[in-house]
Amino acid sequence: MEVWGNSIRIVRGEPDRTGDILRLLQEAANWMERNGIKQWTPGQFNENDITGYFTDRHVYLAIEEDEAVVGMFTLQFSDPQYWGSKNDESYAYLHRLAVAGSHRSQGLGQHMLKYAAVRAKELGCRGIRFDTVAHNIKLNRYYQSMGFHYMGTNDMGNGRLVNLYEHFEEQPDSDRLILRFISESDFEHLKRWSVSPEYLKQWAGPSLTFPLDDDQLTKYLDGANHPANSDRLIFCAVHEATQQVVGHISFSAIDRANRSARIGRVVVDTDYQGRGFGTRMMNEMLRIGFESLDLHRISLGAFAFNTVALKTYEALGFKREGVERESALFREQYVDCVEMSILDREWLALHES
Repeated sequence: MEVWGNSIRIVRGEPDRTGDILRLLQEAANWMERNGIKQWTPGQFNENDITGYFTDRHVYLAIEEDEAVVGMFTLQFSDPQYWGSKNDESYAYLHRLAVAGSHRSQGLGQHMLKYAAVRAKELGCRGIRFDTVAHNIKLNRYYQSMGFHYMGTNDMGNGRLVNLYEHFEEQPDSDRLILRFISESDFEHLKRWSVSPEYLKQWAGPSLTFPLDDDQLTKYLDGANHPANSDRLIFCAVHEATQQVVGHISFSAIDRANRSARIGRVVVDTDYQGRGFGTRMMNEMLRIGFESLDLHRISLGAFAFNTVALKTYEALGFKREGVERESALFREQYVDCVEMSILDREWLALHES
């Protein structure tokens, strides 16, 4: 049993709670419909299906002192429907995460997710996985901010796309970073990091111009962060221990037909430079690119004077392809841009070693 707050306990549910579960799920589905979230509908839930939960999965309930059910989730141990070829029966798969309206936005959902990850390990699983609707960027950002890693997108038919997430078992690390989708609330960080026309050009190239403003960033963000069809995925890097936004990085020119993309607009807050955060950001981007987006080729460019960045990229496995001679003007002097790339087989060989 897990206790949350002063009165709520999380326990393994039994079939006699079927009615309570039905009411909770229908309430959650009604709330989704009212808020334009195309995930659940009230009519999809019935007592027979819920009774079946107790034979093919574990059911966990968040229960108040007065025995009211105010939250729930289930764990099952195979999920080929959502995970397809990535299904692995050594993981626990979370479904039906729901919180009663009376307890929404109080942290109960986050606590149940964290408890589920711990419970999966106690049950001998490698970790926990789940899916969520791809179109709800805010919800995806919420899961990413909790340290869940994007693993891919699955087409469930009839235009329904789900994003897949996994919680990694990681060693203790006081400087671990989280990559999450950017939001309008992050604009102030990017503007603060753009201290001069030269520095903005160094990390953003010609795509953004000084002085950086909300209009530019709104256009930059428009249409991004739908992994199945956007040509851009834009992330902020968050220092997990302090929850400070410390960097920015993006995929652009995503070409699904040729399985290629470009990493760009890489910047680390000057207060956090020298701690390896650039390398950590790049490592997670390469994992997302090759494992989650199934890319074959990832490219980038760096100005020749940025020797620190060039060494970092080479250490990560990028190879120099050539030089765009005198491609950018910095203080009345033209500088070269070094073009680099890495292929999936090269990354895999480094990753396995």
